[in-house]
Amino acid sequence: MSSYMVISKSPQMKYVFSLVEAVSKTTSTVLITGETGTGKELIAQAIHQNSKRSGNHFVAINCGAIPSELMESELFGHEKGAFTGAHTKRIGKLEYANGGTVFLDEISTLPMYLQVKLLRVIQERSFEPVGSLIPVEIDVRFIAAANVDLFVEIKKGSFREDLYYRLNVVPIKLPPLRERKEDIPILVNHYIEKYLKKYDRRITGITDKAMDILIKYPWPGNIRELQNLSEMMVVLAKEDRKIDVNILPSKFLDYKEPDIDDVKESHTFNEAVISFEKKYITEILKKNNWNKTEAAKKMGIHRNTLLNKLRELQIEAPS
Repeated sequence: MSSYMVISKSPQMKYVFSLVEAVSKTTSTVLITGETGTGKELIAQAIHQNSKRSGNHFVAINCGAIPSELMESELFGHEKGAFTGAHTKRIGKLEYANGGTVFLDEISTLPMYLQVKLLRVIQERSFEPVGSLIPVEIDVRFIAAANVDLFVEIKKGSFREDLYYRLNVVPIKLPPLRERKEDIPILVNHYIEKYLKKYDRRITGITDKAMDILIKYPWPGNIRELQNLSEMMVVLAKEDRKIDVNILPSKFLDYKEPDIDDVKESHTFNEAVISFEKKYITEILKKNNWNKTEAAKKMGIHRNTLLNKLRELQIEAPS
C-alpha cells in the first residue's frame, strides 16, 4: 500500500483504509467515488496489491480518455477484419487482465451501449470480441471510479441504474483534501522526501510559515495538486535550506480564507464550500479573461479538472 495511505490522522481516511483492508481479502466489486485528484486509482491499486490477485495484472482504463468508437475494441478486443483497419487479431484489456483486476476510471463517461455490454460481462464473466461469436471467459475483479454523482447521471438518463447497483457492491467515498487538513503536513513531507530522492537534492525541510499557508489553502485539485506543488518546491528550492514562502506560487500567498460573516447561517458546510469554490474559480477565470487553460495553470490543476468543476458548479462564461 502507498506509504501516504498508511499514515493519516483523518478519521475519514482511517475508515477508508479499514475498508481497503477488508475488501482486499474478497473478490467483491468496488465503486470508488470522490473529486478529481483525491487518489481513486491509488486506492484501487492498494486493493489489488493487497489481494490474492496481486501476482496478476492491474489494468487501468480511463473511460473518458478513449474515443467512444475505439472503446469497444479496447475493452473486448477484435478479430482480424472485424472493421476497417483491423489487420490483425487483438485481445482486449478485459482478457489481458484475466486473473487480475480491471479499474474503470470515469465510469460515468462510458457510452450507454457499452454500459449494457459491461453489465453482461459483470454478470456472466464472459464476452465476445468484436467480430467474433465465440465467447471468452474471464476471471477478473472490477473496480470502478467516478468523480460525479452517479445518481444524478441516472436521473439524466446517461447512466444505467442496473449497472450502478452491479458496481456499487462495496462503496468507498474519498473525502476532498480540504476536509482532511490534518493530513496535509504528512502528505507534503511524504512527497518532498519522494522528490528529494528522485532528484538527489539536499533540502532541510519546509518552514512552519510555508506549511501554515499550505494547510489553509483549499486545494481544488486535491492530492494531485499537492503532489505537483511538492515536486516544484523541491526542484526550485535552494540546497541545504528549508523551503520557505518565497518559493510558493502567488495563488497560495494571495489566498484568503472566507470571512465567516459572509457565510449565510442557513448554509450547510457543503453549501458553504460550494459557494466558496464557485466564487474562487470565477475570480481566477475573470483575471485570465476566461481562458480555461491559463486559469487551470494558475490554480495548479489539470484543465480537465477545471472543466469538471465548471460543469459541477454550473459556471458559464459571460456572453
